[in-house]
Amino acid sequence: MRIALKSYGTILTSRPAGREAALSMKAHIHPVPGEMIELDFDGVLSVGPSWLDEVLSSLRGDYGRERVICLPTKNFSVIESLRVIDA
Repeated sequence: MRIALKSYGTILTSRPAGREAALSMKAHIHPVPGEMIELDFDGVLSVGPSWLDEVLSSLRGDYGRERVICLPTKNFSVIESLRVIDA
C-alpha cells in the first residue's frame, strides 16, 4: 500500500501536524496482513524531522517497523530528516 504524502501538503512540518496526518492515515488505510506500507515523498517540497518522526513512530507502532518504509527519494529535506531521527 502506497501513501502519497503530498496529499497532506507540500511542506510538512511540526509534531502536531505529523500527529494529525498519522491519525488520518491510520483511519483511511487498511493494509492486509504482511502488506508493506510505503511512504511516497513525490511532490513534497520539504519535510521536518518532527513531522516525519511523528508519522513514522505512529505507523510503525501500529503496523511494525519492518512494514513501514520510506520510498527512495532525492529530496534533501527527507534525507536529512531521516538522518536526524535515525529512522
